[in-house]
Amino acid sequence: MAAATIWKRTALAALFAVQALAAWAQDPPGRIARLSAAAHGVEWAAPQQAWQAADPNWPLARGDRLRVSPGSRAELHAGAHALRLQGPAELEFTALDADELRLTLRQGSLNLQVRERAPGERIEVDTQNLALLVESPGEFRVDVDAAGGTTRVLAYAGSAQLFGENGESAMLPPARQARYAGRDLAAVDQRGAGPRDGLDQWAADRRLAEDRSVSAQYLSRETIGYQELDAYGEWASDAQYGAVWYPRVASADWAPYRHGQWRWIAPWGWTWMEDARWGFAPFHYGRWVQIGPRWAWAPGPRTSRPSFAPRPPPGFAGPPPGGAMRPGGPPPFHGTSRERPPPPGLGLPPPSPGLVSNVEEQQRRMRWQREQQQREEQRRQQQVQDDLNRRHEQIRRDQLQRESFMRQHQRTLQEQQPDPMWRQRQQMDRPPPGPPDPQRQHERFMREQQRAQRELQRPPMQQPLPRDNAQPDRRPPWRREP
Repeated sequence: MAAATIWKRTALAALFAVQALAAWAQDPPGRIARLSAAAHGVEWAAPQQAWQAADPNWPLARGDRLRVSPGSRAELHAGAHALRLQGPAELEFTALDADELRLTLRQGSLNLQVRERAPGERIEVDTQNLALLVESPGEFRVDVDAAGGTTRVLAYAGSAQLFGENGESAMLPPARQARYAGRDLAAVDQRGAGPRDGLDQWAADRRLAEDRSVSAQYLSRETIGYQELDAYGEWASDAQYGAVWYPRVASADWAPYRHGQWRWIAPWGWTWMEDARWGFAPFHYGRWVQIGPRWAWAPGPRTSRPSFAPRPPPGFAGPPPGGAMRPGGPPPFHGTSRERPPPPGLGLPPPSPGLVSNVEEQQRRMRWQREQQQREEQRRQQQVQDDLNRRHEQIRRDQLQRESFMRQHQRTLQEQQPDPMWRQRQQMDRPPPGPPDPQRQHERFMREQQRAQRELQRPPMQQPLPRDNAQPDRRPPWRREP
């Protein structure tokens, strides 16, 4: 009985390995799209599937659709290209591979930023009225009014070619916009670009944050999810692996491929889905290496077009079992309604020895998520407190600066308009005059001698001689003697 059970498990494992190799032989696309920022009310749907809540770490492929509710916004990245939507909007990836990105916008507003365009790459946006084909890198805006049957196209930078249903074509130069009705490329309005609205300003702010990213110095812009690494880790240099990235985690014994689960995602097959927000790029590009007691992500040499990998490279030993990837055996499967169903004939892989049950794994994941949320809340509160402290410090510095300016101003006024008491003090503090100068004394003496000589040379005046014991003459003037 035991031998039959072992034989059945071996046969199922061999069948799984053969079908997995067949899935790999189909050469799935190396470029995918990812939902990098989303508010409430963003839903995702696979081809011929119902709408579900969007997952930031879920890779989007050809045929996937995205729906944004009114008042919400969403940001996606397909390679180095950024797609930003404002609801109500609905977008579908008609084609998504290394050489072509074709989008179908059924309604809503789309801000498309093409950072770089490889030779031979085709970037197209289809609407109910026209097709926009990007000619040069830049920023483009497309608004679809499904009820009114019109499409507005705008080029802030770069140029694009517009095509109608019957082969009509027109150029969309930079800083121009046009509105079209019908499918024969009939323009009902043409004008300049005009001011930016809320969606375009939000897109410009997000673009500025990407331009300042530290991780972009070590990775290609085609690496999906590099924008999350700056806030959750730090870069270092290693003599063996070159540039490596260390995640900022609270657990000392943290190891990759423990906090997440495996999902069957066509056309790649079994794909690891990490629970952490930053877990897209480190688990689908490069590889994990252990440097001393810590795990680090080594992206490898920088390439212009890194390829998306759903699972770790062959030979990865990883952490102990219990949700980890183990070479030579099928990955553990966790039941959920979010997976795309495996192809017909591929049964679920049997549980490998040593794996915990789905209930225990789900409880562990829930505990880990709660801890992550608590740490994020603590980090947010600490950041708010730090901002308040910096603001109070700035206010204190401004107050000290104002007081110093007022003291300096009062000192300047006192110097310009001194009070009388200050003048009196200045006179009292003035030193007494010293002994007279001999030269000045001689000059004063000569001036006095000259004055005396002038007096002697002046003719004398006739004056009555004084009489001894003279009494005052009390007679009237006419009786006085001459």
